[in-house]
Amino acid sequence: MIRSDITELHYITPIANLPSIMQLGILSNKQASKIGHVSVAMEEIQDKRRQKKIPGAGHLHDYVNLYFDAHNPMLSKRRDKNTEICILRVDPKVL
Repeated sequence: MIRSDITELHYITPIANLPSIMQLGILSNKQASKIGHVSVAMEEIQDKRRQKKIPGAGHLHDYVNLYFDAHNPMLSKRRDKNTEICILRVDPKVL
């Protein structure tokens, strides 16, 4: 994948988190754990991610989880929360 081909990234979050996102920005899992927030994460997936370390960098939870396509397995698993979640479009310049 060529970085210049990426036109947008996506962030899936509960609508309830929008005020804090507007104030603080999108936070990593580790940062978000320090403030009040609503999570759509599946705990069994988070248990696996807690153990993941990025080679030459930090742990996975030190980073924000962005998607190339928001229509993915995670969103499908959370269809029951369609009225409570939203997808934010993120400029790829953040990379």
